[in-house]
Amino acid sequence: MFRILSLDGGGLRGAFGAGFLAALERRVLPATGRPLAAHFDLLAGASTGGILACGLASGLSAERLVQFYREQGPEIFHPREPFRPRTSVRPLYPLANWIFQRKAGLPMDEMFRARYCPFHLTDAFVTAFGDLTLGELEGVRLIVPAVNLSKGRIHLFRTGHLPGGRGCQRDLRIVDLLVAATAAPTYFPHKVIDGEAYCDGGVWANNPTVLAVAEAVALTSGAAGLEDAEHDRRSDFEKAVDVTGIEVLSVGTGRATYSLSPPGADAGSLYWARHIADVMGHSMQQGTELPAEFFLGDRLMGVNFDLPDDTWTLDAADKLEALFEKGEAAAEEVGDEAIGRFFASREPSVPREPPAANRPAPAGSPEAG
Repeated sequence: MFRILSLDGGGLRGAFGAGFLAALERRVLPATGRPLAAHFDLLAGASTGGILACGLASGLSAERLVQFYREQGPEIFHPREPFRPRTSVRPLYPLANWIFQRKAGLPMDEMFRARYCPFHLTDAFVTAFGDLTLGELEGVRLIVPAVNLSKGRIHLFRTGHLPGGRGCQRDLRIVDLLVAATAAPTYFPHKVIDGEAYCDGGVWANNPTVLAVAEAVALTSGAAGLEDAEHDRRSDFEKAVDVTGIEVLSVGTGRATYSLSPPGADAGSLYWARHIADVMGHSMQQGTELPAEFFLGDRLMGVNFDLPDDTWTLDAADKLEALFEKGEAAAEEVGDEAIGRFFASREPSVPREPPAANRPAPAGSPEAG
């Protein structure tokens, strides 16, 4: 069985996944002597899920990732200094900002720049990963989605697990990978890597289960990777795609609901500015979950929770402790099933060395002592 750990995007709500995995780790590690990542053939994480996936792939414990969210979460989403317009319009700006916020539901500052400062984001990742590069991740397979804005294409950051190490940017720092893969539009500025701009992969694969399954099929069949599919002339009509040997543990960041009643017979930009992200995000989430359930059936184990209300936003640092508690509660509820299915003492389907849990922590990390 080819086992996948899939971790959703969702900002600080990734603390739910961290709490869930830490609770499992407290049972799994003493019983098997192997870190969580060693029990999976592929780790896939979008946005905040990418932080968790990279952390596990780097040898960090899930408990350390809980600590990361607790300590760095409020710093990452630290408010920026108020926007200061040019002197000529400065006296009118407060009134214009008040009117715009009433009409559009967001401050006018966000029309001119991202909501949060990227330097806090970068500094937070440095504390956890130091100068570790993608090529230095050994004994683990990892994919993290992003968008290459410069080329107008989806992008997968991946370890060198495909034949010939295809698609692996070996010298790329994990810090830079994560700044790019978590650069959610309007929340953080895009990230430039080697002259090309990237943004958050959650805009197309917030639940990375389907793309992880595609990567697994490519890996086990020797086909090209997901991004190279258009160049692979062996179409699905020419080769069978077998997913019966794939099993996925998918960890979410909260199920949100929405219901809209657009005004009158028409609605323009001022109305949709407040709602389009929710409509697209929730619809995309459902659009990826449904095919995953269809193809995998009971081989997909999903762990998630219903968001209590609309205050549980991706930047709500005041919900961190509650999110950890919900993750631990989920582990209490479904932990026996998850351990039996994914953390039994059997070897992964493709033999390899597990990531070293005792690997020295990156410089600057609390684990470095």
